[in-house]
Amino acid sequence: MKNFDPKYNDIPKTEIHCHLEGAIRTQTIIDIAKEYNIKLPSYEVSELDKHVKVLDQMKDLQAVLDAFDIFQRSITSPQVFERIAWELFEDCAKQNIKLFEVRFSPDWAFHGHNLDWDACLDGLLRAQEKAEKEFDMAIGIIAITSRSMGGESCVKTVDWAIKHQKHIQAVDLADGEKIFPAKDFIKPILKAKDAGLKVTIHSGEDTPASYVLETIKNFKPDRIGHGIHSIEDPKAVEMLIEKGITLEVNPWSNYLTNSVSSIEAHPLKKLFDLGVKVTINSDDPEVLETNVNNEYRIAHEILGMSFEEIQTCNRFAFESSFIEESKKQKIWDKYFA
Repeated sequence: MKNFDPKYNDIPKTEIHCHLEGAIRTQTIIDIAKEYNIKLPSYEVSELDKHVKVLDQMKDLQAVLDAFDIFQRSITSPQVFERIAWELFEDCAKQNIKLFEVRFSPDWAFHGHNLDWDACLDGLLRAQEKAEKEFDMAIGIIAITSRSMGGESCVKTVDWAIKHQKHIQAVDLADGEKIFPAKDFIKPILKAKDAGLKVTIHSGEDTPASYVLETIKNFKPDRIGHGIHSIEDPKAVEMLIEKGITLEVNPWSNYLTNSVSSIEAHPLKKLFDLGVKVTINSDDPEVLETNVNNEYRIAHEILGMSFEEIQTCNRFAFESSFIEESKKQKIWDKYFA
């Protein structure tokens, strides 16, 4: 479903919800496996794609999360992490993405090969600096704490993000919201907020609007990842508008994870029409075989959003972006204003 139609490709874009671990090229997975003697189901791109890409709607979010095992095993060294980041930034540049935030979960991504978190961050920062210069884009970094890794991991991740606050702008709480209750994570996430980091929370993806209301109450987030089931409760919609919370929406991802019954049923435009600040993102572009151009195509051709409305979503992303103000303003003025 990747799309490079000039009608969409030529539009300067923002993306504020993209997981680095879900953005590894299939050929890169094969290259890494050969170098580090990692067993794969196949060493041919077309065959391996059958194991690492979600091309059809699955029964639930957890089924998609389970597909990440090969991606996790591919993160074998700080040098590999730098390569993966650089290739993602290259792929962003090909789509004319000019303001981009990348997120990753250090404990989930690095524990398989027991990697040094600081060394991996250094590699990401080298890729970031090179991409910002070469592609004239602004890049921000978000550290994820994965619910599945537990409360102690959340504390460790938040403390690490605070230590590297010069380079990391925000923390995100991700993973299956149904399985792992919020109470285990409230204290460390609020600690991050008190330390000056921004906060985004995965909520209301495959859970009802009541979870979004609880997320707002417990975490006071700046943004919410997905949040699409807010549409089911006027109170949730009202709260998002009242608090000025921006939603990071990922239409094709929501369809593939069965968070919406069909792509036509996606509430992106309905939320926009109600006055919720929505943005358009790819989530896991390689796992889900999508890109932001494809998400724009869905928004315009299937959900009926005009190009002016899509540009407004770009503005919502810019306004809520965690990237340093002067850095993002420079890019906005040059490519969007």
